[in-house]
Amino acid sequence: MKKTIILTVLAFMLLTISSFSQSERKLGLSGSIQGNQYGILLPIWVGEKIVVAPAFDLKFAERVGTDISIGVVPRFYFKNEKLAPYLGLKVGAVINIPYSDNKIDDETKVDIVGGFALGAEYFIAEKFSVGIEAQGNITKSHKNSNRYGNPDGLNFNTATMVSATIYF
Repeated sequence: MKKTIILTVLAFMLLTISSFSQSERKLGLSGSIQGNQYGILLPIWVGEKIVVAPAFDLKFAERVGTDISIGVVPRFYFKNEKLAPYLGLKVGAVINIPYSDNKIDDETKVDIVGGFALGAEYFIAEKFSVGIEAQGNITKSHKNSNRYGNPDGLNFNTATMVSATIYF
């Protein structure tokens, strides 16, 4: 099941990139801050009011392990002006790969994340924006994951995210 989920998310990302190559819309690079998480998004305009943004986050700790977050976030803009409000959806996975010499916990764990966002981008210039969004997130934890304090359970939380994006 883990492989299926990871392959599905990767397929979404590849479809996003291929749809960009067939259009002349903008490609961006976003940095986001959400609590203690710092993510990278690649927003790709696939229509006048639609953006699909593959998302990536990586955390590595020597002798502890690696966390990799991958996902895709489509955004549907209500209007495409200097202040551009949007509704977003998100789907992804958080993969924990423990350190190979860990004798206590050597199992790779995958937590599934989905949710929605309501936010806006403010275009300071044509190719630079700042944004903020409010989120509702649903997660399904791996049976041995303590990331959300609820192994094998469903979780819901609210969150906010602040971002800055440069478009090429």
